[in-house]
Amino acid sequence: MSIFKKAAAFLTAVGIACSCAACGYNTINALSVDGVDVPAGVYIYYVNSEYNNALSELQKENKELDTTDQEAVKALTLDGKDITTWVQDKATEDCAKYVMIEKKFDELGLELDEEKKSNISMMKEYYWNNSKETFEKNGISEASFDKIVTSSYKSDEIFAYYYGVDGENGVTEDELYDFYKEDNIRCEYLTVSLKDGEGNLLKSDGKAEVMDMVKDYQHSLETALKSGGIDAVKSEMDAIRQDYQIYTESLTASAEDTETEEETDEETTEETTEETTTDADAADSAADEDDTTEAEDSAADEDDTTEAETEEGEVTAETFNEAAPSATTEAETETVGDEDDTTEAETKEDSEDEAETEEETDEESETEEASDEDESTVDADLLTAGDEESAGDEEPADPYANESIISVIHEEDYDDPEDISYNPSEKVYKKLLEIDEKDYGKPYIVEEDENYYLVIRYDIEDRMTEDDLWGEDGIQSALHTKYSKTFEDELKGWADALNIQRNAAAYKRYDPFKLDFS
Repeated sequence: MSIFKKAAAFLTAVGIACSCAACGYNTINALSVDGVDVPAGVYIYYVNSEYNNALSELQKENKELDTTDQEAVKALTLDGKDITTWVQDKATEDCAKYVMIEKKFDELGLELDEEKKSNISMMKEYYWNNSKETFEKNGISEASFDKIVTSSYKSDEIFAYYYGVDGENGVTEDELYDFYKEDNIRCEYLTVSLKDGEGNLLKSDGKAEVMDMVKDYQHSLETALKSGGIDAVKSEMDAIRQDYQIYTESLTASAEDTETEEETDEETTEETTEETTTDADAADSAADEDDTTEAEDSAADEDDTTEAETEEGEVTAETFNEAAPSATTEAETETVGDEDDTTEAETKEDSEDEAETEEETDEESETEEASDEDESTVDADLLTAGDEESAGDEEPADPYANESIISVIHEEDYDDPEDISYNPSEKVYKKLLEIDEKDYGKPYIVEEDENYYLVIRYDIEDRMTEDDLWGEDGIQSALHTKYSKTFEDELKGWADALNIQRNAAAYKRYDPFKLDFS
């Protein structure tokens, strides 16, 4: 190959390499917002988030949609746009908000305190360690993920600046207090199932029996309200819950007993069939055994006769020894007597020594017993003290464990009524909503197809104290509930005013259907 051809080949290779490098370099940033470059990793994160939102919206329209079938998803539209365009537009809006948060945070001179920085670090570490491989596979670096997490905390600081208590927009705690009181329902309810222990829906007679039980519950609560007020109602409701639990357990036990009896009947039928089959064989076997037994009995009679004759004529060695006179003579008896005389003195001395030893032993025993009593007393005292400490460490039972705080639903905040979620059901929610203050504590029955509900509404102000619902968390919750949508609309307005320049190469490279976050 000539030197010219070699040089041409080299230049071609360099050109290709430079072209590829330029392609990669050109997609490092996905877009520019008001002159601020947005890293591709940040854009990719929002693309994935909006793609998932798109799938959720599509499933609302078609619950049978297979969202894993990308070709089927590509063929659909949202808001008059194909899915790729819809996702990219939404991700672009997210990136514009991201830049606006950065700008506004600096403009207001805000800072993150050490606690928030620590929270950011822990949050980032947790999610990054659990998703590092997936993030990096799709082009999201740790630095980009750090920017996303930090942005959410900066957004909270901007929100607090404008809408916090005594903030820029003049929100007061009294205003929030009234809002929280009107926007939340304090209640308690008991769900009574209309199914048997096997999960089958009850017939009319069964439902009537359950209704009688619920009406008895209602009557007992009404009586408690008249005699002892709200406290008596709550105590009675606790007793009703226990009673209903016993009732449901009996249904389950009854269903299990019925199942066991059916299994036993099947086993008995099988055993009876087997016994009938073997009766004839057993009879034949018994007859054969009778013949054998007769022969054995005859032989046994002959053995008994022989043994009797032997016993009458036999003199054993034991019989002979017992009848013979003793070989011990009078001389031995005299010797024993001399020995007794000799040991009398020794025995007397031993007795005196033993007496002294017993006295010493008694004294030691008394000392040990006294010591044991002292130790027992100390141990008992320590044990009692320990029990008292343990009892003191136990947390008291939560008096509101069975209560619920249900947020009032503002239908105007929902574009689609199907997005509204009722707790525990729409019928129960609407019943609670219509209960007036004068009827707080009064029990009501709500009937549905598969359940009856016994519901009570209480005065929420009784719990709006610093140690309960109206602490710092309650105040922050009220702030976000009341103003978060207003803030989001405001943030979007700021972001829409920014100048956006998309990087076409990056948008093509990071097509939502090319990413894989599975």
